[in-house]
Amino acid sequence: MDTPHTPSFYNEKAWKVIAVVMCGGRGARMGGREKPLVKVLGKPLISYTLGAIQGCSAIKSVDFVTSIHTPQTTKYLQEMGYEPYIAQGAGFLNDLSEYLTPRQKATYLIVSCDIPTLKPHHIQTALDISQQHEVKYIVYVLPYDSVKGLSRVPTIIRHGGVEYQPAGLRIFRKDSEGPPDFSTPNLISLEFRELGININTLEDIHIAEDFLKKDG
Repeated sequence: MDTPHTPSFYNEKAWKVIAVVMCGGRGARMGGREKPLVKVLGKPLISYTLGAIQGCSAIKSVDFVTSIHTPQTTKYLQEMGYEPYIAQGAGFLNDLSEYLTPRQKATYLIVSCDIPTLKPHHIQTALDISQQHEVKYIVYVLPYDSVKGLSRVPTIIRHGGVEYQPAGLRIFRKDSEGPPDFSTPNLISLEFRELGININTLEDIHIAEDFLKKDG
């Protein structure tokens, strides 16, 4: 884990923070359905992510990365007035790199579209923590022991002999032209157990709906 220290150059108050919602996956574990448009309590999954971003005042603008695999999501966003970047659909990091390569120097908050429990305070906390770490690339994770069972087919990251699950939030600070370098992510653990509800399968929808009903 990275050790926090006094921030200097990397300060989100001085940088333009752009949210980037990743919504171009194949949806293989969803039976081929476009995951961003899958309904959770009657609302498209992507609407939960968008609502959390819109509720965070630190975010200056939002972009969406769809792909050739999610044409209906692209259409949905266009009808809402957005102009998503349509990537080639070669995988999460490839699509993100394709989007970021020509972009301006800025701080990018990368958000997965499949965590319906995401709230503005989660995003603000991630940004606040990032100011303590003078690094380019942060991947926020959750201790797997604390979220086990909240997602039926979770992604597991092993680091230092400990298992983590991605929290659906990343920071990338682009300070040069050209393609981004994702080779040395800095893992930072969050304590938000609810972010362990990650929609990967149809069964995960029921888990999420039960949690959201209880959460009010």
